[in-house]
Amino acid sequence: MFEHPGRKVILILTLLFVSLGFLLVKNPAFNLGLDLKGGTRLVYRFDFDKAVDEGQIDASEDRNQVLAQTISILRTRLDPDGTRDVGIRRSGQDQIVIQLPGDVGGGNVRAESTLKVGIPDRQDVTEIEISDASGFPESGIVAIDDEHIRYEAKSRNRLLRCQRQHGASTLAPHDTDARVTLIFGDSIRAAIENLGELHFLIIADQPTDLQTLGTDLETESQKLQAWYDTQPKGTPLISFNHVGGEEGPTSGLIWYPQAAVDGDLRSEFDRKNILLLPTEEKYDFRGDDLSRVYPSQDQIGFPAVGFAIRPERVQEFASFTGENKERRMAIVLNDEITSAPTIQEKLYGGGIIRGNFTSEDVRNAMTVLRAGSLKLRPTLESDERVGATLGDDYVRRGYYSGILALLLVLVFMVVYYRRLGLFAAIALVANFVLLMGGLSFLDATLTLPGIAGLILTVGMAVDANILIFDRIREEADKGRNARQSAKAGFDKALSAILDANITTFLTALILYHVGTGPVRGFAATLMVGIITSVFAALVITRLLVHFSIERGSKNYRVGTWMVKANFDFLSKAKLAMAGSVLLIVLGLTGFLMTPDMDRLGIDFTGGVEAQLVTEKPQDIDSIRSRVKAIPDVGKFSEVSTVQNSAQGGGLFNRFRVTVKTVAEETEIGQGRGLQATLRESLEDVLLADAVHIELNGTTASGTIIFNGDHVKTDIEEHLRTIGLKDPTVSDGKSKHTYDFQAEVATGRSTGELKQSIENVFVGKKDSNQEEFVLSSAIASYSQVGPQVVEELRNKAVQALLISLFVIVMYIRVRFAEYSYGWAAVAALTHDVLITLGALTLANYLGIVNGEISLPMIAAFLTIIGYSLNDTIVIFDRIRENLPRSKGPLEGVLKDSVNQTLSRTILTSFTTFIAVAVLFVFNFGTGNVLESFSFAMMIGVISGTYSTIFIANPILLWLESRKGRQPSSSPPKRSGKEDEDLLVAKA
Repeated sequence: MFEHPGRKVILILTLLFVSLGFLLVKNPAFNLGLDLKGGTRLVYRFDFDKAVDEGQIDASEDRNQVLAQTISILRTRLDPDGTRDVGIRRSGQDQIVIQLPGDVGGGNVRAESTLKVGIPDRQDVTEIEISDASGFPESGIVAIDDEHIRYEAKSRNRLLRCQRQHGASTLAPHDTDARVTLIFGDSIRAAIENLGELHFLIIADQPTDLQTLGTDLETESQKLQAWYDTQPKGTPLISFNHVGGEEGPTSGLIWYPQAAVDGDLRSEFDRKNILLLPTEEKYDFRGDDLSRVYPSQDQIGFPAVGFAIRPERVQEFASFTGENKERRMAIVLNDEITSAPTIQEKLYGGGIIRGNFTSEDVRNAMTVLRAGSLKLRPTLESDERVGATLGDDYVRRGYYSGILALLLVLVFMVVYYRRLGLFAAIALVANFVLLMGGLSFLDATLTLPGIAGLILTVGMAVDANILIFDRIREEADKGRNARQSAKAGFDKALSAILDANITTFLTALILYHVGTGPVRGFAATLMVGIITSVFAALVITRLLVHFSIERGSKNYRVGTWMVKANFDFLSKAKLAMAGSVLLIVLGLTGFLMTPDMDRLGIDFTGGVEAQLVTEKPQDIDSIRSRVKAIPDVGKFSEVSTVQNSAQGGGLFNRFRVTVKTVAEETEIGQGRGLQATLRESLEDVLLADAVHIELNGTTASGTIIFNGDHVKTDIEEHLRTIGLKDPTVSDGKSKHTYDFQAEVATGRSTGELKQSIENVFVGKKDSNQEEFVLSSAIASYSQVGPQVVEELRNKAVQALLISLFVIVMYIRVRFAEYSYGWAAVAALTHDVLITLGALTLANYLGIVNGEISLPMIAAFLTIIGYSLNDTIVIFDRIRENLPRSKGPLEGVLKDSVNQTLSRTILTSFTTFIAVAVLFVFNFGTGNVLESFSFAMMIGVISGTYSTIFIANPILLWLESRKGRQPSSSPPKRSGKEDEDLLVAKA
């Protein structure tokens, strides 16, 4: 059966070893998504008014459109492959909320260096030079002695835009050679906050450049110096470009600093260059004018970024460079001149951007430039850790149900197919290892939609083995020995396996390239799974069968249920199709008549977010159950923990509640009145006061709870101003909580002291310029937009339509008729609509929470793949039977369905086991796993039904209209000739 089986063994063991290496050595093997593990929640604000004043956007520009474009660019930067489960939503008029799963932010990066130049204990130190910054990310937090310092950017060996005393650490001087340790590497923040602005400008280094504008270099330099002398230390040089009137730069000129290089100790001001702005709009070249960027090298071999100009701008770029021959062209990236090469000749296609880059610098620049530049610089408002949206209990349910489902499938295969089933079980386990290793290699984030892809690939892997084993049984029934049966079984099953998997793979490929967000994540998982499943069935299972035969196996005993089926399904086709049409019409009517509030999840509607602060630590399950019990709120809510508030033992004192809202008549439906409802319903557990005081004679002690971290000495200073003597402040038991103790004058009451402390911090800031904000029961409250914005929805629909077209065309090529393709598309459309109707009914009856969400979209995509796979298998048998049959097409269809009926039902049964176990474990919880598994169960049943009662009757009807039987590919030999040839080869 196999030539050179030893080589196959080496190949399999090598792939398994590499996969296990990724799973065991890489830590973690792959990230878990927000739904399974939680992650980081970042809130960014955009100052539109400042952007208008500085000329970054026009006053008339649609701010909603700018924010939507920003979200699109950031989604491409943060999740270019759609496999990281990054969620981005709009919040209010000028904010966005970014949710990052697990440790995708790169917080586990480690690096160390030493100070090249000592720094004093002053807040105005905004740049730090270290000996070697090559291992440091673009932004992060470093520890020098006991002080933590956040830096926002990096240039060579300099850490820029530094914020001293981060996290209320102690400001102190640091000597040269002091150790600098990276304690948090924030590559994600760097990707978000990097504007990605690219300009090509000519340096004004010739006297005539400025004379033409009625000025000279000395005058311009004096204006810059006069402005610079009045600015706080650390003010960016480029801020001068926004100064208007005679005090600012002359129209047509702009200042930028040269990027610092190693050993360059000059300040940003001393690295300044004056550049000419383009005199014609056609010569204004920016990052948007690049058709592609790619890794390259400069003349001496250092990493560089290569770029190519868009074809429609090539001639203009050639004219621009031709008119400025022998001039220095500055390449300005993110407000710094990275290089300024002299133009030697006309440049037509593009060039390179160099600047002593590291390979990491090149990768980061390419990611940003490919995604596009931001019009506004985002400002971080909040950074917090959040728990899993599903909750730990539901995650455990999903984990245990998945393990149990896999074990049940393996046990069934062994019981029904015996020794062949044992081989299939081994191949399935190997397939699972290869699949998870592949996902780890791709750095994928495992989410519920990803699990949907895993379920489909496991189902297809089981299906491939069942196809092979049923073929082996058929050949054995013809009197062939084990070797002949096995060879013929694998050979005859090959076309069905390849057609089913290639069709599904092409669908996934289209979804990946055209879709976005979770659609791409699902497609990536599915493509990897298809490759590993086909390899496991056609190589691993076949190798095990080969060795079994070589060791003397004479036959393979397998189950024979339904092998002699002889049902006339087509005679019931009209009744079945009428029933399907009725169910689809009723389901669609019910879905369309259901209010958006009930039928759509928060991914599609948006909602309101509130952060709750509890008086005492609570566990997530108790808060979730309390919120779920609130009328008009609980049904539409999600609750997660704020991990920063962990108190140990699974207890927290901050929780984030997201409530779905649409434009309904009720105040809660519109997002109004929710704060009051939450306060009233949870009054007994929410924080009553941010200040707690106890008086014992003349000694006052207590706690103060803020919304953020503050410098303890600053808190002490403010307490002194209200008459507290010698106050001492220490960290409390929970985050943002501070314990204090002080002496007070005789006669002061607890109430008066409490009021004084609350008042003294109003409108005040600490030495880090962080405003003191006392905590409250609802620490934050904001409106959030839908995650599935119009762009994502349109791309998903576009990807689906293209996929259906590709399915029809591929099946046309393989089966020589369009009718096969249209019949397959009709069947999978039927399955999606039936499932949608069942969800609508179940949601209405309160059986499951059947709202349409991103995980539910993944379920529909899985059903499409499953239905397609099922239908192609029967079509393959029809194609095989046509050359052997002299009777009408109806008889061929009947025989083909009956011959594959056992396989169809067994495959559906094994897949149904997996999703049914998931449903049983989660039934009654109301979580997304419950509705997801319910949809999958309906989809599996409908997929089996439609393969028999929808696809085949439609195929017969389409061909009957032509008045002929469909072609087969290839209809060359008779079945008897095929059998004789196989026996001869064996």
